[in-house]
Amino acid sequence: MQLPFLKKPEKTPAREYFFALEIDHGLIKSAVWSVINDKPQVLAVSSSQSWDDKAEDSLITIADATLSDATSHLDPTGKVDVHKVIFGLPADWVGADKIFPSQLRLLKALSEKLDLVPVGFVVTPEAAAKYLQSTEGVPPTAILIGFWPHCLEITLVRLGKINGTYLVQKSSHLADDVVEGLSRFSDIDMLPSRMLLYDSGIDLEEVKQLLLAHPWQAPQKHLPFLHFPKVEILPADFTIRAIALSGGSEVARAEEEPTTESQPAHSASDLGFVQDIDVAAQSPLPPPPEPEPVPVVVPPKPKFKLPTIHLPKIHLNFSAVAIISVLIFLAVVGGLGAAYWYLPKAEVVLFVTPKNLEHQFELVAGGKDLPAESLEEAVSADKSIPATGSKIVGDKATGSVVITNNAAASRTFTAGTILISPSGLKFVLDEIATVASASGYAPNVQSGKVTAKVTAGQIGGDYNLSAGTDFRIGSYSSVETSAKNDAALSGGTSRQAKVVSKDDAAKLRADLTETLKNKAKDELSQKVSSDMQLIAESISLQSVSENFNYKIDEEADNVSLKLSATARGLVVSKSDLQSIIDAQVNPQIPAGYVFDTDVTQSMTVKKADKNTATFQVRVAALLLPQMDTAKIAKDIAGKYPGWAKEYLQSLPAIGQINILISPRLPAFLATLPRVSKHITVSVRSLK
Repeated sequence: MQLPFLKKPEKTPAREYFFALEIDHGLIKSAVWSVINDKPQVLAVSSSQSWDDKAEDSLITIADATLSDATSHLDPTGKVDVHKVIFGLPADWVGADKIFPSQLRLLKALSEKLDLVPVGFVVTPEAAAKYLQSTEGVPPTAILIGFWPHCLEITLVRLGKINGTYLVQKSSHLADDVVEGLSRFSDIDMLPSRMLLYDSGIDLEEVKQLLLAHPWQAPQKHLPFLHFPKVEILPADFTIRAIALSGGSEVARAEEEPTTESQPAHSASDLGFVQDIDVAAQSPLPPPPEPEPVPVVVPPKPKFKLPTIHLPKIHLNFSAVAIISVLIFLAVVGGLGAAYWYLPKAEVVLFVTPKNLEHQFELVAGGKDLPAESLEEAVSADKSIPATGSKIVGDKATGSVVITNNAAASRTFTAGTILISPSGLKFVLDEIATVASASGYAPNVQSGKVTAKVTAGQIGGDYNLSAGTDFRIGSYSSVETSAKNDAALSGGTSRQAKVVSKDDAAKLRADLTETLKNKAKDELSQKVSSDMQLIAESISLQSVSENFNYKIDEEADNVSLKLSATARGLVVSKSDLQSIIDAQVNPQIPAGYVFDTDVTQSMTVKKADKNTATFQVRVAALLLPQMDTAKIAKDIAGKYPGWAKEYLQSLPAIGQINILISPRLPAFLATLPRVSKHITVSVRSLK
């Protein structure tokens, strides 16, 4: 009989660790957490690292770096092995509680590459709001503002509920960016007077001062703040802890539930991670109906006796058992050793500082070194734009005046003679007018008089003068000669009109000239065989004819131009041109360097005629150090990453090194693969 106090104590289960991985716009951060005493606790947090927000390789490399950083903070020896992960995602990665297909592909590739097991995801602003409520004890009402390298993430939280999240493109005026984001909450009658700033690669204290200095309650801002907002900065690790604790609460709750009845759990497939299936291409499945509760009836224990089964006895002596045990042990060890030797793979990316190559030389197309052929093509195009000129237009006032002559001799006034009103307005005679001399003797002198038609010198209503206005004629004395209108002068009008300006004509001409050159390039290129090349810079327009629908200063709402020309260009042999460029460029390449990109070339025409053209050619390219990647792979095979990085840093022009090893192994086993063929070494430009 076994005494109760001699029973073997139950073995304490090993603690399980989880990753929290926060993926934001341009930044990645991670943490390691576990459920301790039925509560999730964050044990280690990594530093933030930048990624390019698009490329799968960048996501995998930077995520691996942050996960390794967090793990090393928890256990520098590398014995802790973590695979399960909860993702914290931006709001624009998720819709209707599902991850969008393009982002889902990224997460699937990340999980497969880093040997991660996704157990769930949370939206970062929602997790932050939940964590804020947990720390403060009341549902928060605030404006959460996340500052990322290229954008701002603005979330409105009212009584713990998310009213919405907007992304705003980041500019040099951060306060204006925040105003733009808040303006998008058009249906909110009152904004919270509390702003919480989180996560950034910039100095948030400086941002805080900018926001505090902004006139939020100014009438022209039209933002419904009841009070001037208070601005606070959340801790740098606030969001990653929020992600870990939000997801961890669900894990802790799941561990506390009794196991007497089977309950449905959110597996990786519920999150969109399905083995061997491209979930992004699948239609979303309808949610399964909730099962009706089934009453649990405990049946009475039946009395029965287990049948007796007689097995044949195998007689093994001690030596046979020992040999078999050794063979099994050797097989297991050999299998593990073979797996450790042959399965690991690594990607090593060497970012090197490139050298710029620039060279200029003169080239004659159509000469003896580079024969050329001239091609011609008729091209035409038309375009219409709104007229932008402005001009005062209208009619001139007209009427008639009576010219009075008090002189002893008659006087004749030619057409165009100027008459001046008391206010200085000028009128001209429409026709010749002859006035007889005065007759009789004083005091009964009779002045000579004649009626003549006049027209205002300018357009406008100012020239509509009332009857009885006196006019001075030219340089004559008003005592001897004068004029007066018996009836009002009328018909003068003026208005601001839209007309064709010189700039309108010049813009149309320039735009259509460029259009014709591009059109000529397309049409001439179709005539060129595959072994020949059209020199686009040689294209010129000959016999240009233009037809405007309105002249300059004519009144019009729109002005159009039709441009026609004969386009001419030179065609040369591709091989001949490349030979000349190679002969010029290759001597400029330093020893030990190779091209990173194709050589770019640009040409400027110095002079040209029908069959030849002289160009100033400029070529440019990036050069990288030439490296023997196969030898590098052999040199670092089986080495620890630290040693490998020291070795790689000794190579010329190395600026940055990224090493990614899969699968993830404990630190004391995490060497680069022993088989050099399993190491991929690539050289990229550090731009």
